[in-house]
Amino acid sequence: MKGFCRFLLDSVFPRRCVSCGSFTGGSLVCGPCHGQLLPADAAGLLPGPDAIPVYSPFFTCDVLLAVIRFLKFEGGTVAAGWLGLEMSCALAARREELDDPVIVPVPLHWTRLVRRGYDQAGLLAGEVSRHTGITLRRGTLGRSKRTRAQSSLDRGSRSGNVTGAFRLRSADRIGDRDVVLVDDLVTSGETVLACCRALEAGGPSSVTVLCAGRRRTAKIKVERPDSLMFE
Repeated sequence: MKGFCRFLLDSVFPRRCVSCGSFTGGSLVCGPCHGQLLPADAAGLLPGPDAIPVYSPFFTCDVLLAVIRFLKFEGGTVAAGWLGLEMSCALAARREELDDPVIVPVPLHWTRLVRRGYDQAGLLAGEVSRHTGITLRRGTLGRSKRTRAQSSLDRGSRSGNVTGAFRLRSADRIGDRDVVLVDDLVTSGETVLACCRALEAGGPSSVTVLCAGRRRTAKIKVERPDSLMFE
């Protein structure tokens, strides 16, 4: 019982760095680990004819993955507050271009929701909505099937894993509006691309993807003069 109570307290008020375990007294990550975070200084583009922009405060690194793991699998919902603020700052460069925007989180399958007790993308979306004032539309997308974790699959299997996994539940919520699609991480981009395909039926003006981190090796192009294409 004592161990369980300590787990709950550490989830709400972490006393140790979630990456290295050193004592912080209340911060998610210690100073040295924070210095290892990799700022994403430019927007990315998902592959395809529509050139969907991807904004994130960080590139994926070990420290960020530790924070995401804490959020998703260790009950660390407090991490959503910090990540949501960082994501809101990353979206600031795009904010003035958005006309009547709406935030839509990538949905979690109900079986995982029951097991986890919360939807991490929904928590992040709520924080971004709170910081930016953009309307949050929960339930706009639904998950039609339970898929395997994308991180457990090779690159060639990821697209098929999420094909047909999402459906649009409320088309009237996004018609002629700029949609900000929120997820925790973008790796190959297949999950958010599947969501974008589902959103198309609602006739949004545009879709922008916002996440906490994206991999340098993800299959996305960065908006830079050298037009670097990641693998």
